[in-house]
Amino acid sequence: MNRLTDDPRWLPAMSERVTRMVQRDRNHPSVIIWSLGNESGHGANHDALYRWIKSVDPSRPVQYEGGGADTTATDIICPMYARVDEDQPFPAVPKWSIKKWLSLPGETRPLILCEYAHAMGNSLGGFAKYWQAFRQYPRLQGGFVWDWVDQSLIKYDENGNPWSAYGGDFGDTPNDRQFCMNGLVFADRTPHPALTEAKHQQQFFQFRLSGQTIEVTSEYLFRHSDNELLHWMVALDGKPLASGEVPLDVAPQGKQLIELPELPQPESAGQLWLTVRVVQPNATAWSEAGHISAWQQWRLAENLSVTLPAASHAIPHLTTSEMDFCIELGNKRWQFNRQSGFLSQMWIGDKKQLLTPLRDQFTRAPLDNDIGVSEATRIDPNAWVERWKAAGHYQAEAALLQCTADTLADAVLITTAHAWQHQGKTLFISRKTYRIDGSGQMAITVDVEVASDTPHPARIGLNCQLAQVAERVNWLGLGPQENYPDRLTAACFDRWDLPLSDMYTPYVFPSENGLRCGTRELNYGPHQWRGDFQFNISRYSQQQLMETSHRHLLHAEEGTWLNIDGFHMGIGGDDSWSPSVSAGIPAERRSLPLPVGLVSKNNNNRAGHVCPYFA
Repeated sequence: MNRLTDDPRWLPAMSERVTRMVQRDRNHPSVIIWSLGNESGHGANHDALYRWIKSVDPSRPVQYEGGGADTTATDIICPMYARVDEDQPFPAVPKWSIKKWLSLPGETRPLILCEYAHAMGNSLGGFAKYWQAFRQYPRLQGGFVWDWVDQSLIKYDENGNPWSAYGGDFGDTPNDRQFCMNGLVFADRTPHPALTEAKHQQQFFQFRLSGQTIEVTSEYLFRHSDNELLHWMVALDGKPLASGEVPLDVAPQGKQLIELPELPQPESAGQLWLTVRVVQPNATAWSEAGHISAWQQWRLAENLSVTLPAASHAIPHLTTSEMDFCIELGNKRWQFNRQSGFLSQMWIGDKKQLLTPLRDQFTRAPLDNDIGVSEATRIDPNAWVERWKAAGHYQAEAALLQCTADTLADAVLITTAHAWQHQGKTLFISRKTYRIDGSGQMAITVDVEVASDTPHPARIGLNCQLAQVAERVNWLGLGPQENYPDRLTAACFDRWDLPLSDMYTPYVFPSENGLRCGTRELNYGPHQWRGDFQFNISRYSQQQLMETSHRHLLHAEEGTWLNIDGFHMGIGGDDSWSPSVSAGIPAERRSLPLPVGLVSKNNNNRAGHVCPYFA
């Protein structure tokens, strides 16, 4: 790439562009840095233009990323997609971690990432670690997320209905497919869930809790807080116990200490959380009254408590046949297929509850970050999706190892074990117990062992197609927006209630979406799940999401698809062309448990609310 920029015959063309830019824009106060261009290597022509700009405008820095991001033609170390702690020692031009770059011998320049956090599809995982580094090291001065808006165009089908088109939809060959669908907002400016994460990490007020004291730090450089109230609330499993409000009076770069009253210590079991939010009571030129500009949440220490199960004199009845184990209790029945080892059906009265058995699940519909640059005609073997395919994760079949039933004093216990295999090789061993007691609760424990020589799975969990289509989903956990293990700092622990349609995120290129982490309770239709899990729920199966190229081609399937995960890999986002998604399972721990309890109810009266903190 240096051939043209080292060729003096190209200096006039390059000079023409740079000199006219400076002469045109030098009186604009919004222009704070000059750039010598984009991705053009580095040569003598750049050095000459750098010297010219510094001679005519010494007041502004010059930045240029080409040639390694730290050449003599830039005042700022300005890499693209450098990672926080991981070096990328490419042979021609190494790309160091942003922390290492600061420590190179003789290096004193600041570092600003001219592009980072590639927001393609379901992405922006790991964004928080960048901002932790920015706040820790003064010479790390931020970066520019790539980028703001999905670059799709509207086309119309044969019935005149609009749909979002991307590369290849215009007869263009070759093309970059959905590569330009990389914004924090959709093309119509509807926010991606990732925008909430970006907003939260970049908020101007930071908080620290020490005992009963909240320390509020302002990151404004010039503005004194004059339109902010700090609301605080303590809640147990989403139920408010105490709250208050304090005016903020913080100088630029200053701090304010807020002493809270004695906080409640409830005796009942549950998670106790303190949530603070900064509210602007008055409208501004850019925001409405009541706008929330910052928030934070901490889990508080809880008293130990034991909730004894209600005494029940009922005992489930077990019937054994050649094909099935059937358990009955009142108007409820559970059926386990002895040939497959799966829970094949549940009834409440005469209504079937399942359209598919409850099965293990280890895969997800690939994200853009899982696919990377891999294409059907040019496979990248390093891409996560190609590793999963090559290992047989998508084709694995269950071989039944054990399926037994035992009648206990007050319950029925089903024990199963499966080996998930591909081409004779065992990839996963899944052991489950189902304990159905006299209250009608089914306690499920799942323990999965992952083969040491197979790639980390995308998820470890359970999957089924429920027969019902309920209007709303109610859960106690992180929300309200979609969140993933490496993109959840903006999620709030509370009790949420949303329409089923809002549990799906309409990425133009369909993929895994809609996960909610840190869930303690999920209510949907006549069912309640309790435990410590992650879930997503929608009308679209993972299979359909995998096989569909555009969101407008998806069709709502019968019933509702539910995924309950004990583990889900992060989504990544350092870039979208190399495996930036961390596996998430420690190498020494390839066995993961998933405890979850399922209660089938005759109705669901659990109340929830739409988030008061992020509206």
